[in-house]
Amino acid sequence: MAEDSSIKNVADTALWVATYRADESERPDALFHDRLAGMLAGDRGRRIAASMPYPAMMTWLLAIRTVAIDRLVLQAISLGVDTVVNLGAGLDTRPYRMELPSMLRWIEVDFPNIVTYKNEKLAAEQPACRLERIAADLSDIPLRRRLFQQIGSESHSALIITEGVIMYLSSDDAAELSRDLFAVPSFHFWIQDYRQYARKQRMPSSMKRLFKDSPFRFDKDDWLSFFVGHGWKIGEKILAYHESIRVKRPFPRIFPWSYLMLIAPKKVQEKWREASGYVLYRK
Repeated sequence: MAEDSSIKNVADTALWVATYRADESERPDALFHDRLAGMLAGDRGRRIAASMPYPAMMTWLLAIRTVAIDRLVLQAISLGVDTVVNLGAGLDTRPYRMELPSMLRWIEVDFPNIVTYKNEKLAAEQPACRLERIAADLSDIPLRRRLFQQIGSESHSALIITEGVIMYLSSDDAAELSRDLFAVPSFHFWIQDYRQYARKQRMPSSMKRLFKDSPFRFDKDDWLSFFVGHGWKIGEKILAYHESIRVKRPFPRIFPWSYLMLIAPKKVQEKWREASGYVLYRK
């Protein structure tokens, strides 16, 4: 019997995303090199990726997201960040592949099974900075608040990363997370990837079936204003479209969307180009 390649839980997306990073790293024109991604993705990650429709689009999305967030991380560090807190870190390997200050404190927080798996796989690897991993279910709100307060008390200026996380939260859960982060005085910066017009960006039915056990839940059409409404200010915003031009990696031609876009009114084209990106919030 064929093994199931659907996304069973949010942790499965970590294996899936690592596969795309591995694929990007093997390209002759790779935008980054993640030598650990293939080993971390494993066979299940490759099966999930192989089952996904529109592979060229998914590879493009994850490659652009990675390089844009890399840039935002370095920008925050240049502004005095001494601690990075990656919530729902999955199989991210930035502490191993990026040039980071050796005294930077980098904390990864994720479910116990992910942390155990990652500790085992990367036991022989040396990170560029002071790396820690914390096993925690961040939906446990009292535990989360205690953890945030502890890290905050030990930091002068911290950056929070929630890459690929917010879309899986309900709007109410995202609002509560936002308030909890904002309440910690030393949490100065927050990086997210975002999707404007969430209710209009419908997932293709073929992908929806694969994500049936772990659906996208965040449904605010004006994603950026939602978090600004909680007190955050947009420090830097990178549109996926603009980043693709900067790195000379245009959106792949995919039937029928690419061709429909060519004949769409200019206002529609502009709205599509502004629909997704990456943001560095500041207090």
